[in-house]
Amino acid sequence: MQIYIHIPFCKKKCLYCDFNSYANCSGELIFGYLTSLNKEIELASKHFGKDGSNEKITSVFIGGGTPSLLDAKHVEKLLENVKNHFDLTEDAEITIEANPESLTEEKLVLYKRAGVNRLSVGVQSLSDENLKAIGRIHDKKTALDALNTAKKYFENISCDLMIGFPFDSVELVKEEVEELAKIVCHLSCYTLILEEETPLEKLVREGKVKLPSDDETIDLLNVAVETLKEYGFERYEVSNFAKGEHFSKHNFGYWTREEYLGFGAGAYSYLKARENSALLDCETRFSSVSGVEEYAKTVESADDYFDIARENVEKLDDDAIFDEKIMLGLRTSYGVDENLIAKSALEKYARYFVKKDGRVALSDDGFAVMNTILVDLMRLKDAD
Repeated sequence: MQIYIHIPFCKKKCLYCDFNSYANCSGELIFGYLTSLNKEIELASKHFGKDGSNEKITSVFIGGGTPSLLDAKHVEKLLENVKNHFDLTEDAEITIEANPESLTEEKLVLYKRAGVNRLSVGVQSLSDENLKAIGRIHDKKTALDALNTAKKYFENISCDLMIGFPFDSVELVKEEVEELAKIVCHLSCYTLILEEETPLEKLVREGKVKLPSDDETIDLLNVAVETLKEYGFERYEVSNFAKGEHFSKHNFGYWTREEYLGFGAGAYSYLKARENSALLDCETRFSSVSGVEEYAKTVESADDYFDIARENVEKLDDDAIFDEKIMLGLRTSYGVDENLIAKSALEKYARYFVKKDGRVALSDDGFAVMNTILVDLMRLKDAD
């Protein structure tokens, strides 16, 4: 089982962001939220932790928002609370997300002392023009300084790089990847998705910002992929690249359908059926309420974990589970059992598949058209 902890606070919301995050919140609101967060952890432990079924926790991920915005002592307290109430495996991966502008040397020291053993840094771009265009509050120098300082304390460092920003070019993307590949051992490389009703989407719609075309973005991504390979990175998931064994255990757990508990406003959980629980009468995915104050209110009034208000409750039947195994499994280089794929689909998309030891995975060319293939796989599954 895995644990995700959501810290929904940011100093400033990026122009492209549609995540559950809030900017410029008061210290009082943040402190109250953390109090509720710790209570939810304690309530959950009575069912899944040391006071309950004592599940083995293989990873803890503190995400956001901007967790590094918090005073490091609050991060220490959160992790101490998790360790007091849940049984973490000896090799548990403990990750915290950080933004360059709020990642100080003092925080790095305290994170390490608290048990954090992996950092995920939101770089996004090494172009000052791009960073300004998307509303980030750091620049290239701040990002590189933060990464190099982090290397003094952590070996396992990941960073995010986004492709498809206004000033992207083949030369820029190659240069960015080369600079980052010399510092970090893991890189998540995403293409920009223009979400409706975000400030950036409005600017693009009004013609005030021009983004690369879809074809241009694919070309830019291909440059990033090939450059990462040159630097010894393996593409173990469609958007994730690692050197050696430094893949993300936490994210890999999502793709292999490992159970996870999500704590905090808007955080998702995925749990298998449990006796004596109306919510968990079958495999179920659900989220907490997304508003910070609403979340705090429902947690503070709860006497039991299952009293906490939930949203987006999804009951997974056999068909849904089967579909998820394919859709999530084919995101990874590990792939899926070839017997799960319709024979007609294996033949139709043979040029996009890599077969090994009875498993089927997508090639780089397959990843480029993954969504089209997945939609067709679902159709062909029903036809066979």
